[in-house]
Amino acid sequence: MTIDQYRDIVFTPPPTPNGGLHIGHVAGPYLRADLHTKLLNLLGGRAQHSSHIDNYQTYVAKKAQEVGREVEEFRRSMIDQIDRDYACFGIGFDQRVDNTTPAYRAYLAACLDELFLDERAVARAEFVGSDENRSAVEAFVSGTCPVCFQHAFANVCENCGSPLDVTRMIHPVEEPSGAAVFTELPAGPAPTVLEITEQDLTWLRDRNRSIAIDNRFIDALTGRLGAHTVTLTMRGDYGYAVGPGRVVNPWIDIFFAHAYALARMLGLPADVTPDRVRDELSRHPELRVTYYFGVDNSYYYSVLFPVLARITGMTAMLPAALKANRFLKLNGRKVSSSRNNVIWAREIAGTHSATVLRGALSSACPEYSEADFRESMLTERSSWRSATGKSRDIFESPRTEIGKLFRANLIDLADPAEFSVGDLLNRLDKAMEFANSSRAGYRESEEIAQMVAYLCASLDI
Repeated sequence: MTIDQYRDIVFTPPPTPNGGLHIGHVAGPYLRADLHTKLLNLLGGRAQHSSHIDNYQTYVAKKAQEVGREVEEFRRSMIDQIDRDYACFGIGFDQRVDNTTPAYRAYLAACLDELFLDERAVARAEFVGSDENRSAVEAFVSGTCPVCFQHAFANVCENCGSPLDVTRMIHPVEEPSGAAVFTELPAGPAPTVLEITEQDLTWLRDRNRSIAIDNRFIDALTGRLGAHTVTLTMRGDYGYAVGPGRVVNPWIDIFFAHAYALARMLGLPADVTPDRVRDELSRHPELRVTYYFGVDNSYYYSVLFPVLARITGMTAMLPAALKANRFLKLNGRKVSSSRNNVIWAREIAGTHSATVLRGALSSACPEYSEADFRESMLTERSSWRSATGKSRDIFESPRTEIGKLFRANLIDLADPAEFSVGDLLNRLDKAMEFANSSRAGYRESEEIAQMVAYLCASLDI
């Protein structure tokens, strides 16, 4: 199929409204996905970028309590901050689901009813800390990962991606008290975990050989996993309720929210049902889904979501490409708010244009390895020319063989299997080196310079 025959859907993880965005968030999945989507569309593709807000994470309630604010007021203020952060970097979305609306919640309830009937959804005994009304998972338990010895919370290790719970962690403690006493309670009527079987993992590894995975981190993660369980529902008073005092694992919601967003992009109404979603998705073989995410979310996007797509029959959600980025560094150390090594998006909003901010973070994009951001990048100037009134026409219909070749190479680069911000910048730099050299004829030089100028202006870098 050619680029215009596909319908590309690019997903990025929903940010958690427990704080604003920092430059590490932007330089990772959001800017990569934004540039990829724009490039596809500039070259004649049909691409859409979707995300939402992760409203149901336990980290929201925990952070609100830490700063002494009412949870709902805090959540809404952080959503407003995140929206401003996106705007200052020129990050846009074609679809943003609000997973708190009655229509979406009715759809989610129907999806969960189906999932809870699957044989993999089982009721197991669960652990609690000092509060029996709150499961010892997510933001309220931390410990040491037994695989890589990273300090992590009880969901997945952000360093190696391994799924974690209190039975797997080394020396788990309750947050924020530090207590190390956990009590095992017998299983209730609700399913507590989703079993990921050896058969699931065998299917997943076989499938991964047929799709584009641009980070060996994912191969290492899926290769070492054995049969295990992942939290399905948990005790708690914050999140999407699935019964009295019980909420769903927010990552389960995230998968269904992505599928809902895709259904809405295909024109389905807000009050859609799971059956209608499945039926509509099956009618669109041209769909090509790409997931962009940080390596700390690799387990969810490369293991949990494909398994859920298979279980629910929403197979259009199976990715054609998995694009996992590493972490951004600042002054040689990982960008981290908890370690006070961070530049918040709001701190540089207004001090530089979106073009300057995007250009600097594109240069420091940590696609395949950790990259270091220097504030001096914000004052470095590109030698690329400015676009003119004729640049678009030249870009869309080059006349020289060199211009046609440049455009064809960009189309190849825009394929989800091939796209890389670093490769894109390299192609632009090398094209301008050629245009400014004695190797290029006058018409070739002018055409390439105009094409690069239009592309840079359109990508806002």
